[in-house]
Amino acid sequence: MIPNGKKKRKAALLAVVLFVMAMTGCRQKYTDDMIRENEAESNILITETGEEIEKPEEIHPSESASPTPEQPEKQTGPIEFDIPVPDQTMVDQEPTPAPEEENKLQLVFLGDSIFDSYRDGTGVPYLTAKKCDANLYNLAIGGTCASIEEDEVSSWEEWTSTSLCGVVNGMLKRISLDIFDGTRAGELLKDPDIDFSKTDYFIVEYGTNDFFRGVRQSDDDGYNLKTYGGALRYAVSNLREVAPDATIILCSPMYAQFYHNGYLVGDGNMTNNGNGTLFDYVGTCNYIANEQNTLFLNAYLDLGIDGYTIDEYLEDGVHLSEAGRILYSDTLSHMILSYEETKNN
Repeated sequence: MIPNGKKKRKAALLAVVLFVMAMTGCRQKYTDDMIRENEAESNILITETGEEIEKPEEIHPSESASPTPEQPEKQTGPIEFDIPVPDQTMVDQEPTPAPEEENKLQLVFLGDSIFDSYRDGTGVPYLTAKKCDANLYNLAIGGTCASIEEDEVSSWEEWTSTSLCGVVNGMLKRISLDIFDGTRAGELLKDPDIDFSKTDYFIVEYGTNDFFRGVRQSDDDGYNLKTYGGALRYAVSNLREVAPDATIILCSPMYAQFYHNGYLVGDGNMTNNGNGTLFDYVGTCNYIANEQNTLFLNAYLDLGIDGYTIDEYLEDGVHLSEAGRILYSDTLSHMILSYEETKNN
């Protein structure tokens, strides 16, 4: 039998223990609730390991392209999406140099359909040259990548790629120019009166098609032409052979949204096509620009195209509308003119 005094002491001790446990549980619950509340009100996620990461931005699909109420089942495998093809307006009204205009800046554009589309006086290269009062040669080819295909060879004798690397090699007359037949770039590359060594600015815009194709961004070989970063490096170093005094501007891919069978499946912030998101390719372009000491236009962020403004500036989630082309040319021409002013001062 336990004496009454001992019973009372045990009861008091048990009460203290229960009180401490209750208060600890309340504090834990309060702390967990506060963390969840703070996470909901901010753009920071706290992982189980305590690491803080930034939430990806939400996508805002176009109302005009909104899916019907009958939504498809959520995909559990790799994301599929359609690659839009822009209307190619090939009426060539882009300005070409005349003898009395030799004192003007010479701009040479290399890129994909963002620069190749709308050669009717409303395209980005034409509008940029007009705002800079400059001569231009537009060597862009729609649908092309910076990198060469995995099954293409890089020897000049067997070269077949019309990629960025191919256009640069074409300017240096290293490869047969017949592979460019049927393109405006091919006509310009074959024109004996064009002197690319007089170029003041090379404006290089690639990356979206590299993303679509799932091209590796880099590997241990810094100049691997089958990677996005390697192709950019190769192009920059060889453009400096074409025109040693020229300024090179590397333009990143723009923000984009991706659709499959009419349904929005992702955007450039979230969709990984095997070797990173589109925004990851922007980072690689920025890295190469810094490494190679070129100018860099962050078209993904600096144009102000995002999930809220996409209806105004993009016509199919990827390609620029007329308002988008004006916006792009305004930004690019401002960069060129500002840099010229810096050089002249």
